[in-house]
Amino acid sequence: MSAWSWLERPGAPVRVGVIFLVAVTVIAAIAGLPHAFRERSDTATRNAALSFSDREIAGGNGLIVDQQAAYEARARIPVHASYRVAVDPRYRGGSDLTVPYVASWFQYFLMPRRPAPDAPWIVCYGCDVSQYGPRAQIVWRGPSHISLVKVGQ
Repeated sequence: MSAWSWLERPGAPVRVGVIFLVAVTVIAAIAGLPHAFRERSDTATRNAALSFSDREIAGGNGLIVDQQAAYEARARIPVHASYRVAVDPRYRGGSDLTVPYVASWFQYFLMPRRPAPDAPWIVCYGCDVSQYGPRAQIVWRGPSHISLVKVGQ
Protein backbone atom coordinates (compact mmCIF):
# COMPACT_ATOMS: atom_id res chain seq x y z
CA MET A 1 0.00 0.00 0.00
CA SER A 2 1.54 3.32 -1.03
CA ALA A 3 1.12 6.76 0.44
CA TRP A 4 -0.93 7.78 -2.58
CA SER A 5 -3.46 5.03 -1.98
CA TRP A 6 -3.98 6.46 1.51
CA LEU A 7 -5.07 9.71 -0.13
CA GLU A 8 -7.58 7.90 -2.34
CA ARG A 9 -9.67 6.69 0.62
CA PRO A 10 -12.87 8.49 1.69
CA GLY A 11 -12.17 11.37 4.09
CA ALA A 12 -8.65 11.89 2.77
CA PRO A 13 -9.00 15.67 2.34
CA VAL A 14 -10.06 15.94 5.97
CA ARG A 15 -7.01 13.91 7.07
CA VAL A 16 -4.70 16.10 5.01
CA GLY A 17 -6.28 19.21 6.49
CA VAL A 18 -5.87 17.91 10.04
CA ILE A 19 -2.22 16.99 9.44
CA PHE A 20 -1.60 20.43 7.95
CA LEU A 21 -3.22 22.22 10.94
CA VAL A 22 -1.30 20.10 13.44
CA ALA A 23 1.97 20.85 11.64
CA VAL A 24 1.26 24.60 11.54
CA THR A 25 0.31 24.60 15.23
CA VAL A 26 3.49 22.76 16.24
CA ILE A 27 5.68 25.11 14.20
CA ALA A 28 3.93 28.20 15.60
CA ALA A 29 4.28 26.91 19.16
CA ILE A 30 7.98 26.13 18.73
CA ALA A 31 8.62 29.54 17.14
CA GLY A 32 6.50 31.60 19.56
CA LEU A 33 7.11 29.88 22.87
CA PRO A 34 10.46 31.51 23.75
CA HIS A 35 9.05 34.99 23.07
CA ALA A 36 5.94 34.24 25.15
CA PHE A 37 8.05 33.08 28.09
CA ARG A 38 10.26 36.18 27.88
CA GLU A 39 7.20 38.45 27.75
CA ARG A 40 5.56 36.75 30.74
CA SER A 41 8.83 36.93 32.66
CA ASP A 42 9.07 40.68 32.01
CA THR A 43 5.47 41.17 33.19
CA ALA A 44 6.13 39.14 36.34
CA THR A 45 9.26 41.19 37.04
CA ARG A 46 7.31 44.47 36.72
CA ASN A 47 4.53 43.18 38.97
CA ALA A 48 7.00 41.96 41.59
CA ALA A 49 8.52 45.45 41.73
CA LEU A 50 5.17 47.01 42.78
CA SER A 51 4.69 47.91 46.40
CA PHE A 52 1.80 46.51 48.45
CA SER A 53 0.08 49.89 48.20
CA ASP A 54 0.34 49.96 44.41
CA ARG A 55 -1.11 46.47 44.22
CA GLU A 56 -3.97 47.23 46.60
CA ILE A 57 -4.86 50.60 45.08
CA ALA A 58 -4.38 49.16 41.57
CA GLY A 59 -6.39 51.07 38.96
CA GLY A 60 -7.15 53.75 41.52
CA ASN A 61 -3.62 55.09 41.06
CA GLY A 62 -4.93 56.87 37.98
CA LEU A 63 -7.77 58.45 39.96
CA ILE A 64 -7.02 59.20 43.59
CA VAL A 65 -3.97 61.50 43.38
CA ASP A 66 -2.63 60.49 46.83
CA GLN A 67 -2.60 56.94 48.20
CA GLN A 68 -2.14 58.25 51.72
CA ALA A 69 -5.53 59.97 51.57
CA ALA A 70 -7.20 56.64 50.79
CA TYR A 71 -5.42 54.87 53.63
CA GLU A 72 -6.18 57.70 56.08
CA ALA A 73 -9.87 57.58 55.17
CA ARG A 74 -10.00 53.83 55.65
CA ALA A 75 -8.12 54.01 58.95
CA ARG A 76 -10.08 56.89 60.47
CA ILE A 77 -13.65 56.39 59.27
CA PRO A 78 -15.28 53.76 61.49
CA VAL A 79 -16.37 50.59 59.71
CA HIS A 80 -20.07 51.17 60.39
CA ALA A 81 -19.99 54.91 59.65
CA SER A 82 -21.10 56.57 56.44
CA TYR A 83 -19.04 58.97 54.37
CA ARG A 84 -19.24 61.10 51.27
CA VAL A 85 -16.69 62.23 48.74
CA ALA A 86 -16.78 65.90 47.83
CA VAL A 87 -14.83 67.00 44.78
CA ASP A 88 -14.67 70.60 43.72
CA PRO A 89 -15.44 70.55 39.97
CA ARG A 90 -12.52 72.92 39.50
CA TYR A 91 -10.09 70.53 41.22
CA ARG A 92 -6.91 70.35 39.14
CA GLY A 93 -5.03 67.47 40.76
CA GLY A 94 -4.82 63.99 39.32
CA SER A 95 -5.94 63.01 35.86
CA ASP A 96 -8.97 63.81 33.74
CA LEU A 97 -10.66 60.86 35.43
CA THR A 98 -10.24 62.12 39.00
CA VAL A 99 -13.15 64.55 39.23
CA PRO A 100 -15.82 62.32 37.64
CA TYR A 101 -14.76 58.95 39.08
CA VAL A 102 -12.88 59.30 42.37
CA ALA A 103 -16.09 58.99 44.42
CA SER A 104 -16.91 55.66 42.74
CA TRP A 105 -13.44 54.36 43.47
CA PHE A 106 -13.73 55.28 47.17
CA GLN A 107 -17.04 53.41 47.32
CA TYR A 108 -15.14 50.23 46.48
CA PHE A 109 -12.07 50.95 48.62
CA LEU A 110 -13.89 51.98 51.79
CA MET A 111 -16.25 48.99 51.97
CA PRO A 112 -18.05 48.07 54.20
CA ARG A 113 -18.53 51.77 54.94
CA ARG A 114 -21.39 53.16 52.88
CA PRO A 115 -21.65 56.49 51.08
CA ALA A 116 -24.49 58.78 52.05
CA PRO A 117 -25.28 62.34 50.93
CA ASP A 118 -25.50 63.66 54.52
CA ALA A 119 -22.68 61.56 56.02
CA PRO A 120 -20.58 63.10 58.80
CA TRP A 121 -17.28 61.97 57.24
CA ILE A 122 -16.15 63.74 54.07
CA VAL A 123 -13.24 62.89 51.80
CA CYS A 124 -12.62 66.33 50.38
CA TYR A 125 -10.85 66.94 47.08
CA GLY A 126 -10.22 70.67 46.86
CA CYS A 127 -13.50 71.59 48.52
CA ASP A 128 -14.08 74.51 50.86
CA VAL A 129 -14.46 73.05 54.36
CA SER A 130 -16.30 76.15 55.62
CA GLN A 131 -19.32 75.17 53.48
CA TYR A 132 -20.00 72.33 55.93
CA GLY A 133 -20.59 74.68 58.83
CA PRO A 134 -18.78 75.60 62.03
CA ARG A 135 -18.72 72.01 63.35
CA ALA A 136 -16.70 70.76 60.38
CA GLN A 137 -13.24 69.80 61.52
CA ILE A 138 -10.30 68.75 59.37
CA VAL A 139 -9.10 65.43 60.74
CA TRP A 140 -6.32 64.91 58.19
CA ARG A 141 -4.85 67.11 55.49
CA GLY A 142 -2.52 65.90 52.81
CA PRO A 143 -0.79 67.35 49.83
CA SER A 144 -2.66 68.21 46.65
CA HIS A 145 -5.55 69.88 48.55
CA ILE A 146 -7.03 66.61 49.81
CA SER A 147 -8.42 66.37 53.33
CA LEU A 148 -10.57 64.22 55.54
CA VAL A 149 -13.30 66.18 57.33
CA LYS A 150 -15.57 65.20 60.21
CA VAL A 151 -18.78 67.14 60.74
CA GLY A 152 -19.68 67.09 64.45
CA GLN A 153 -23.16 66.24 65.70
